[in-house]
Amino acid sequence: MKEYKWEVGTMYIDRNAFKECVTSYAVHSGREIWFSKCDSHKCKAVCKEGCKWFAYYHKMKREYTCQLTSCYKKHTCNKATKIGIMSSQWLSKAFMKKICENPKIKLRTLIKKAHSKWNVDLTKTKAARVKQQALDEINGTYGEQYRRIHDYAVELLRSNPGSTVQIQVERPPEFQLKTPIPGKDMRPQFERIYICLDACKRSFMTPYGGQLLTAIGWDSNDQILPIAYAVVEAETKDSWRWFLLNLCDDLGVDKIRWCTFMSDQQKVTLNLSSTHLNLSN
Repeated sequence: MKEYKWEVGTMYIDRNAFKECVTSYAVHSGREIWFSKCDSHKCKAVCKEGCKWFAYYHKMKREYTCQLTSCYKKHTCNKATKIGIMSSQWLSKAFMKKICENPKIKLRTLIKKAHSKWNVDLTKTKAARVKQQALDEINGTYGEQYRRIHDYAVELLRSNPGSTVQIQVERPPEFQLKTPIPGKDMRPQFERIYICLDACKRSFMTPYGGQLLTAIGWDSNDQILPIAYAVVEAETKDSWRWFLLNLCDDLGVDKIRWCTFMSDQQKVTLNLSSTHLNLSN
């Protein structure tokens, strides 16, 4: 964006796309650009007083897109370290990946990063706002993904016929009531998912046997492959029983009978359909 070429005739999908482009250019080039005019049909970005740079767009007729109709490309000003249009929303998008990787990242780290990357000053208050907005977006994104867990299951079964996908959710006790409680969130909460892909299952189900490490199989061709995997709320006896019962349904008790299960947790013994499965350290 530092070397972005402003060309008359450039199309933007909408006003927000134009404003984000201008903001990115201002931050990366270190220019005190601001929007002098901006409404639903037109928007003009200018640099600080005394600089001739400007960019003007106008909305296309009968379209949502807009077009850059005029501009002056050269700056006659010095670079700045305070960019007024560098909003916390723009910064939260810029830092999204870093905050996602480390949600506990220090504010001073964000401040130093902004200075080293763009040579701009970021206050502690603004850094805190940026971090919180990014976290809200990340958590909201995770929530949306969990709401689509059934779509994921359907797609797995469509693209991998013969596979098994079991989803278990937890509902609040009030769910059984005939009359809903006002203000009470009655939506089910994701608890567990069990997945056994058919191709992996068939590869493991050979007459030559193999070794099973938790849900990772080592088949007769010395290939290590995941047979089944699950995401559970905690590693407990109940969740292990749930996982292994599903695995028995897929592989069969006769196959499971000769498998050795290893876990890094405490030793337990589960009785599944009259078959003892030893889970040892």
